[in-house]
Amino acid sequence: MSIKNIKIDVILPVFNESEVLEKQLRILKDYLNHNNYHSYIIYLTVVDNGSTDQTQEVAKKLLKNKLLDNYIRIPEKGRGRALKIAMKKSKANVFCYMDIDLSTDLQHFFPLINGIIIDNYDISIGSRLSNGSEVIGRKKIREITSRSYNIIVKILFPKSRIDDMQCGFKAISREKAQILLPLVKNNFWFFDTELLLLSRKLNLQIKQLPVKWIDDPSSSVNILKTAIEDLIGLIRIRINIK
Repeated sequence: MSIKNIKIDVILPVFNESEVLEKQLRILKDYLNHNNYHSYIIYLTVVDNGSTDQTQEVAKKLLKNKLLDNYIRIPEKGRGRALKIAMKKSKANVFCYMDIDLSTDLQHFFPLINGIIIDNYDISIGSRLSNGSEVIGRKKIREITSRSYNIIVKILFPKSRIDDMQCGFKAISREKAQILLPLVKNNFWFFDTELLLLSRKLNLQIKQLPVKWIDDPSSSVNILKTAIEDLIGLIRIRINIK
């Protein structure tokens, strides 16, 4: 992929993030402005996943102040749904998505997208479980759950060769997203795993990037509910992928 006039859409799904949205976007935009050595055209898109606080009002203010490029509000919850809608609406060459807590160190942003633009991978993903990664402040239960889940994935799908399915730091080319998104059934947290397993089925090239990752203690993810959803999703995919 030629780097000339490359457009990148950084998609941030949010739910009730009014108190931190402006601060986190300023951190992100400042980093991108000071480290964009290839002069990529970078857009910031917030997808509001049915927030009930002041997220919408804050986002609209940030749009006026040019701190944010796009704001999409959808009434239904579902991180996967939010990402699908944002990518389908975007006109960028490369889609990158990350969590608004910026748990993944931003030093990995340009290596992530360059995995697609320069190294010609179809998908580029952050990994907290690969050699060279660093995870800080993660609760034991989350660490055990994450490692156990990825072991189960490797047992069920030995050809997946993915160390960390769930890290919320990924990039994908527009061309491959257009192929994959119609195939992904899940609209919630299993979205990432399904996307990657389908990518392997289609023999797409995936770059895994070990990352430094700092746990967000205020995360609202329900571990039990997510684990059940993931297991159901894995069984469904295992039945359908031969």
